Amino acid sequence: MRARVDGLEVLASRVLLPAEGETVSLTTERPGEPVIRLPAFAEDPCRAEGVPPRLGRRTDRFVALAYRAVSELVAPLVMPEPERVGVFFAATRCGYSYAQPQFDALVSRGPRAVQPYLITTWFATAATGEVTVGLGYRGPAKTTTGRLSGFAEALWLTRDALERQAVDVAIVGAAESVVAPFAVLNWSPERPLPTAGAAEGAVMFAVRQPPATGPSAAGVSLRGLHYDDSVRSTAADQHWIPTLSLAAELARRIAGASEVDGDVEVTLGAGYRVTVGHGLGEAA
Repeated sequence: MRARVDGLEVLASRVLLPAEGETVSLTTERPGEPVIRLPAFAEDPCRAEGVPPRLGRRTDRFVALAYRAVSELVAPLVMPEPERVGVFFAATRCGYSYAQPQFDALVSRGPRAVQPYLITTWFATAATGEVTVGLGYRGPAKTTTGRLSGFAEALWLTRDALERQAVDVAIVGAAESVVAPFAVLNWSPERPLPTAGAAEGAVMFAVRQPPATGPSAAGVSLRGLHYDDSVRSTAADQHWIPTLSLAAELARRIAGASEVDGDVEVTLGAGYRVTVGHGLGEAA
């Protein structure tokens, strides 16, 4: 049975992005740009604290970032039963820091040189799968991949799952990385590389339907999520990874909601918008 959800209560958020000025040098085959510096984590996220060593050895940077972000997100929360927790991620540019060396080995040394994890770890769904299995969540899980709309679509799926009463708490966010030469090949030599936003990271939110009675746990809600076909672009269009930048901007607006008198409308990309505020107000 579907029940109308009038807003998404934000229980917590976690942002993992490289520090200002932190970069990784990448050797490419781009004419005139054999080496580029990406705004990314100088330390491989697969080896970071909080990422199980076995997971780090067999997966990609974006997966490790997602796992760590979700682990830190839920640590202070009282979560429902695993069957009542849903996971909804946007992951558009991902998997190539693991896949490219494996493909190189396949060509140069043959199939026996390739790790068996290749078949799963470089797909967009890898982060969703590793988080749900590794952390034991058994509710609905979905991955969206729209370059501009992916995060908004994940948020839309989150609201849908809550309306269907399929989950009590949903983890929604974006996990991305382009730290591999192959990942930047689709930028043609005639097209300048992006200059804004991070080239990898993870931004995660824990949300639920506000309780019918009693006080709100966090006091910040997302409502008015809608799609407007007349608005097709955002300031994040030319960022390294728009989904990541848009999710990070939403987290920033949520963090600053207590300092703003009134509601704030946030553009989520590709025509999607959501309102950040206190209380429920208009229906989401």
